[in-house]
Amino acid sequence: VSIVLPLQSSGINAEYGEALESYKEFVKITEGGEDKDVYSQACSSLADLYNMLGDYGSAVEYYQKAAESMDTEDQERLQLMNISLAIARSHNQLHSYSLAILHNTPRLTASLVEWKDYRDDGFIMASRPPTRAESMASGTATPAQGDTCSTPAPKEQ
Repeated sequence: VSIVLPLQSSGINAEYGEALESYKEFVKITEGGEDKDVYSQACSSLADLYNMLGDYGSAVEYYQKAAESMDTEDQERLQLMNISLAIARSHNQLHSYSLAILHNTPRLTASLVEWKDYRDDGFIMASRPPTRAESMASGTATPAQGDTCSTPAPKEQ
């Protein structure tokens, strides 16, 4: 209900509101059923629609439900679901950031500057794999094919 009114006021076709209600009903019908894959697909479809309409918070919620209920043996589908979830989360965060920029106040500006001054980018270093040079320097690297770590044997004369 909360999304239908903004859709109508923003000029988006009323069919999207009808589709939203149909997908919600599809999720409700399949929830608790025996076929978890159908429920997962219903949640994924609803999340796709929310994502398309810009309701990223709801998209994240339903992508999570879809991922949690799907068959984990289908690794390709699970990876695609996780990618969709990550994209929706990013859009949700960017949306919040955009709103903060649009509704800028001196207090908000001071808060953002303080955050920037004290933030720690250490998580970036911790989350990336080490480079080959870093691995070689720490002694944890295994030689790649064709790499040699020993000195060549002397030639006989």
